[in-house]
Amino acid sequence: MRCRIMRKNGILLIIMILTVWLAACGADRDTLNGESEAAGTAAASDTVAGAAVDAHSRQTFYLWEEGNMPSQTEYTENDGRYADDPDFRPAVRIFPVPEGTEIKGAVLICAGGAFQYRSDENEGTPVAELLSSLGYQSFVVDYRLRPYTQEEGALDLARAVRFVRSHAEEYGIDEKDIAVMGFSAGGILSGEMLLHFDGITDGTFLDAGYVPDELDQVSADAAACGMIYAFYGRLSVASTDVESFREADLPPTYFVYGSRDPFVGEFEECVRALQEAGVQVEAHELEDMPHGFGAEGGWIDGYDAWLSQIFAENGGQNRLGDETVAGESVYTLNTKVADVINDPVFDDYGRLIFPVDLRISGGLELRDLDSVLMWYNNVNPEKTVEIANYLREQAASGEQIFYDIYTEEEKEADPDKEDTGLFFFRGDPGARTAVLNAGGGFVYVAAMHDSFPQALELSQNGYNAFALIYRPGAQTACEDLARAVAFLHENEEELGINMTDYSLWGGSAGARMAAWLGSYGTAAFGEEAYPRPAAVIMQYTGLSEVTGYEPPTYACVGTSDGIAYYRTVENYISQIQQDGTDAEVEVFNGLRHGFGLGQGTVAEGWIDRAISFWERNMGSYGR
Repeated sequence: MRCRIMRKNGILLIIMILTVWLAACGADRDTLNGESEAAGTAAASDTVAGAAVDAHSRQTFYLWEEGNMPSQTEYTENDGRYADDPDFRPAVRIFPVPEGTEIKGAVLICAGGAFQYRSDENEGTPVAELLSSLGYQSFVVDYRLRPYTQEEGALDLARAVRFVRSHAEEYGIDEKDIAVMGFSAGGILSGEMLLHFDGITDGTFLDAGYVPDELDQVSADAAACGMIYAFYGRLSVASTDVESFREADLPPTYFVYGSRDPFVGEFEECVRALQEAGVQVEAHELEDMPHGFGAEGGWIDGYDAWLSQIFAENGGQNRLGDETVAGESVYTLNTKVADVINDPVFDDYGRLIFPVDLRISGGLELRDLDSVLMWYNNVNPEKTVEIANYLREQAASGEQIFYDIYTEEEKEADPDKEDTGLFFFRGDPGARTAVLNAGGGFVYVAAMHDSFPQALELSQNGYNAFALIYRPGAQTACEDLARAVAFLHENEEELGINMTDYSLWGGSAGARMAAWLGSYGTAAFGEEAYPRPAAVIMQYTGLSEVTGYEPPTYACVGTSDGIAYYRTVENYISQIQQDGTDAEVEVFNGLRHGFGLGQGTVAEGWIDRAISFWERNMGSYGR
């Protein structure tokens, strides 16, 4: 009953929180507004994007470049209801560890205040000073308040985490040893960030007009979360959504609250839901303490011991940026997708290894990649790990594994072309070449399942294989494929490949690209006329149009495919055969759409037969 009353009377509870906090701190509303303004208008000397960090000095940096702050709220005039004026700029304030003190890691702190103000004098500066004295590089985040939304404030925190991680070396920390902490509404804000804005989710998620920068490629993941009289959820309403907690892969979370806090029941319910979701939780109730006790109550020593242990456990895992020997397996099933993307060995193209057009949680592990690959089945986590390690090994050994297909001028004229390129899986020098296109419904590019594994198999068979990352959309995808074919022809000698009798491969939407380019040629999509492929290899696509100009074509599909009906595929191949062109189809009983290499299924080994098909048609180059 109490929970229902709280959910129904959120406004009353907000007033209750303010009253309790005021009583605890002996402050009045005017004082609170003054503190908030002082914190928000500190004279920041720079923005985090170009910060000149001095790890031994207190500094303040604005979080967003002027005119490029992601926002969904229009705020142009303060009618007296808001603590911050429209010209407020979110900032991060740094409290460095004193010289001579061992550095343990970093903590980002969000003061509370019901999203109406930031109680810095109680929950910001004094907490940061205490934590820095204990060995934590401490950062107070002056995030956006009302009228901005909780989500906009969460983006401010995510930006601050990215700043800290990008300067981990200067601050003397391991980039995995970063925690967030929030008091009351600040804890709710921290939870919002971890639930929805961690990893590499950037401002475009809320504001399509936001222009991402290099900092947006840095992960906003946190190793731990401190909920100080706070919970995951909304203001005055704790979340108990076990499934959302489980899907978000939340970090270990530390709860501390007072026995006289009106939200004790909500804290306890949230803790139980987190535990059911498998989240590591430690919770402490301070006897006879109210809401809003800040740094008082002696809880910080316990938090220090807990966080030190969390960071120590991180030390048993691979730490990004450590030097590794070429050939050493670094990634495992437990490795986070974000850790692969942000591995320095991949420079700025790491983001293209996984679908750049999908929102992928920063906590997603390689073992669970199948959960985001819509329309695909039989995704093999071990193969994902193998490919990620192969790419890293090649890059670490000095091999160039990624090639742009557009010039800098072309990408500047059309920014969407930034998200294109070729991943090179090397075969024997001077060997023939295959170009592979993953599917994804022309919505995203599922390369890790639908082109990288096939490319790796081809390279292990001695062939040079290139997996294309293209712009979603049938027309733009074909234009990118035509450009890729042109690029490979033009740079054949430099790449050490042979484009004679090349082949085009594709799965699902990628198979349509291969078929269309094979039939219509590169000139139909804006490039010079280059020779057509010796063979097209298609997986699970229901293409039905036959032009009479199809190259030799191999296709495979499953009988239980609900997207590409196998009878349509059989009919397509039959029409090509009737035109006198070599064509072959394999139909696999019971397989659904998107089976990839089909390892462990009736389709296993299809790629060997597809290679043999290509080889027997190598004399048809330039038909």
